[in-house]
Amino acid sequence: MSGVLELVDTDLVRTLRLPEFPRLAVHEVLASAMLRSVTVERAHPYDYALETMVGDDREMRVRMNAAAVLRRELRRRSWRRSTVAVGVTGADPYGVLEERYRLMPGVISALAESNTPFALYTGSDLIVRDLSLLRVVRHAVPTTIVVTVPCLDDDLSRRADPDGSLPAARIDAVRRLADAGLEPHVRIAPLLPCLTDSSSQLDALLSELSEAGAARVSVSVLQLDSDDGYLDWLAQEHPALLRRYRSLYGRGSFVPADYAVRLRERMTPLVREHGLAKPDEVAAEEESSAPSAAVDVVEPESLTLF
Repeated sequence: MSGVLELVDTDLVRTLRLPEFPRLAVHEVLASAMLRSVTVERAHPYDYALETMVGDDREMRVRMNAAAVLRRELRRRSWRRSTVAVGVTGADPYGVLEERYRLMPGVISALAESNTPFALYTGSDLIVRDLSLLRVVRHAVPTTIVVTVPCLDDDLSRRADPDGSLPAARIDAVRRLADAGLEPHVRIAPLLPCLTDSSSQLDALLSELSEAGAARVSVSVLQLDSDDGYLDWLAQEHPALLRRYRSLYGRGSFVPADYAVRLRERMTPLVREHGLAKPDEVAAEEESSAPSAAVDVVEPESLTLF
């Protein structure tokens, strides 16, 4: 059993392998808790997060009682209705198993019934299945929807996020969310250095996102994981870039600060051109001759919302 699954305190109901995912061991479990404090994590601004599923491409724990446990936790007198992040850690809440288990409608309803704001992150167009529910919920509690879109290239998108939907489907989901009044944010993630980060590629992507109705964008550059096989793939498919990656990342997982700064300098005018900058930032720049500070580095691999 993988280390990430051993950390989860749950009771196992059964383990099965589904015909459509024969290599994935699916553990149906009963969770003892759903809300998790993430105040020590600096990659996002939230105090609490939850995951309906936890695992990797080999095995996944599905928290069958997610909504019931969450409702119990949200009824506690000590609960202060902090914003809860869904999908910012762990598996995508609208990943490949959600279509079968349908855990998210119950989770969304539980959050709304308790007047708890939430931020939902996904790279799947399956989110539009719950569009009617989200349209109602947004009137009850502050609701933030963030759709990840790595790039416009199908093959590179599969490499960057193999479990997510193809780019066209994600952008169509953004459009439908926007049409429903949900003001979707888009996270360009993971951005692949030297493969999806050229100004022309970013310009084309931002144009598509703007046309689809995205309210804001953010960027997260690839975080290297020695176990995910990315460098092996790079050596096979783009061997000329291997030396550049070794120079860029060294022995670490994150790009250096100067890469992030240069990316910010290139993206700031593109974001403004496509109308994706926040109104207060545009106004501030018009009143000042100083360079825009709309994009700020919060982690070595991440840029904040524009």
